[in-house]
Amino acid sequence: MRIVNEIWIITPGGITLFNLSKDETIDPLIFGGFFSAIQSFVKTLGESTLKTLVIGNSKITVYQGKEGYLFVSRSPQKIKDDSVMDYLKLVETKFFEQYGLILDGPIPDTNIFKKFGDIIKEIFEDTPEKRTVKALW
Repeated sequence: MRIVNEIWIITPGGITLFNLSKDETIDPLIFGGFFSAIQSFVKTLGESTLKTLVIGNSKITVYQGKEGYLFVSRSPQKIKDDSVMDYLKLVETKFFEQYGLILDGPIPDTNIFKKFGDIIKEIFEDTPEKRTVKALW
């Protein structure tokens, strides 16, 4: 079982810069706007950020990173929040290492971020079973 099934990176303004998913069933533009609106609503309520949203057997985890960028994942509900947050923080680090200078200016065509999937492929394909085998050898 994968720890993370889908990942989205969203600007503070609600633009989805990157998404990686096995089955792209959600429009990234709608998704980005939706989560940006939810974060604004949560702040209106006096809270800092939404962290977890459970939908059926899935869990949506939101990590608000540097400069207000949202790193959002969908994972099985059974996966511990700390494990998912660790993944999202690692994705944030790799994303800003790769694209930090580009993000300092106006947001360019989002197609430039598509190659980020190759950079985080090993994260996306990680499973607890793979880590157990790796630890044993």
